[in-house]
Amino acid sequence: MGEDDPLTDLVERHRRGDPEAAARLFDHYARRLCPLAERYLSGKLAGRVEGEDIVQSVFCTFFARSAKGEFHIDSRAQLWQLLVKITVLKAREKGRYHTAEKRDARIEQAIPGDDWLVTAASRAPGPEDAAVLVDEIEAVLRGLPTLHGEVLQRRLRGCGAAEIAAELGVSRQTVYRALNLLQGRLAEADPAR
Repeated sequence: MGEDDPLTDLVERHRRGDPEAAARLFDHYARRLCPLAERYLSGKLAGRVEGEDIVQSVFCTFFARSAKGEFHIDSRAQLWQLLVKITVLKAREKGRYHTAEKRDARIEQAIPGDDWLVTAASRAPGPEDAAVLVDEIEAVLRGLPTLHGEVLQRRLRGCGAAEIAAELGVSRQTVYRALNLLQGRLAEADPAR
């Protein structure tokens, strides 16, 4: 361990159980690792995985293995090289995971049957229709997290899943899950749908 290097000293302090050391290491390196992780992620994965997700995983791995004494870091350069290597490996692994046959982000399509929502929202309702719609939306959203209302609001404006995910800072899968849940609740409220 580099006695005169505060960053490598932080690794040793973390190994001894100092949570402040872990926070300081994360703060020092996370901003620099995020762009690196994003360079190794495909643009098509942007709605699913972000550089921050990778960096969180990098530090989970680093801290867990470091606590077990698996790393012997003698300099700031070695620490940086190790974090870069873990970041690149994790980003590539996420890319492979999200382009595997059934999860392939490159062939993602809209949810079948979701077009009814945009069609219904595109016609101008009368005052009675508007009142009924407001009541129905309130019933569907009752007990759900605020995110579901935000997803519904953007979907009714005609936004696609990728655009909603980007605006709300969530993955497309989160948007799809929210839309599926909302569609299921609407179907329960109106079995004719």
